[in-house]
Amino acid sequence: METLKNKLDAFDGQPEQGWNKRKSISVGERGQVYRANFSQEYLSAVYAIDGGIIKDDNIVKCDKLVLLDLDNQMLFELFVELKGGNIQHAIEQVEATLNNPLFKDSAVKIRQARIIGRKIPSNTGNSITEKAKIKFMSRYNCRLEFKTGPAVENIKI
Repeated sequence: METLKNKLDAFDGQPEQGWNKRKSISVGERGQVYRANFSQEYLSAVYAIDGGIIKDDNIVKCDKLVLLDLDNQMLFELFVELKGGNIQHAIEQVEATLNNPLFKDSAVKIRQARIIGRKIPSNTGNSITEKAKIKFMSRYNCRLEFKTGPAVENIKI
């Protein structure tokens, strides 16, 4: 059975940032930047989903996938959407990507997503961001976080 890494690596120009051992990784687009710092070095790569792996403008998708190989048997997926302002659309983009069969693999043990925006709605306990966090965890086993960009985060795996 073909692995997720092999499927994604087969796309022309992918990965955008090649497989390498790193302790941090940065992605950016349209003036937004996100940096993830890890507690140790992991073999990792960054894939451009929008315009890279999925070129069709009619398919809703997020911007990037950071993929970490934790031990040759387990993968960590971190989907990233870099947004100006429309957070509702960003949620829809990440959700559509999570639903895409291309990104499903039994080796994926941890799945998270980040939406980086210029302005994130306040947490009122019933905001679109809070509803999305609950939905992503229950439906996709995916921890969703929202950050105001530029964003730097320490991720514990």
